[in-house]
Amino acid sequence: MSEDNEADTSCCASCRIAKVDGIKLKECADCKSVKYCSDECQKNHKSQHEEDCKKRAVELRDELLFKQPESTHIGDCPICCLPLSLDLDKGTMTSCCSKVICDGCDHANQKREEEKMLEIKCLFCRKPTVETYEEC
Repeated sequence: MSEDNEADTSCCASCRIAKVDGIKLKECADCKSVKYCSDECQKNHKSQHEEDCKKRAVELRDELLFKQPESTHIGDCPICCLPLSLDLDKGTMTSCCSKVICDGCDHANQKREEEKMLEIKCLFCRKPTVETYEEC
């Protein structure tokens, strides 16, 4: 960002009154790239700003919509495909296939098995879970 652009965001886009003059400036709610000292200044500047505003608003919406969640070194849950938490207490490693599954998927599976009185199986490979440490 150039110094000119930085200066532009510290003053009203319409009347150019500076923020340092004790005036509180409000951002354009759609594009967040220009500021105004009053609703009247915003209305006066609308015709000049409208096209750029629409373009920037679309860019902001796309950034938000297509932003990927941060991934971890642990990887993603093989069931829901969401990134696994860095907190190892928020995941369960299965003894049969050594897959780490998020606690949300593990909880949902346990609830389903309890409600339907099903045999307890690994959520990933569907093998019956072991009962003792020696079996692991």
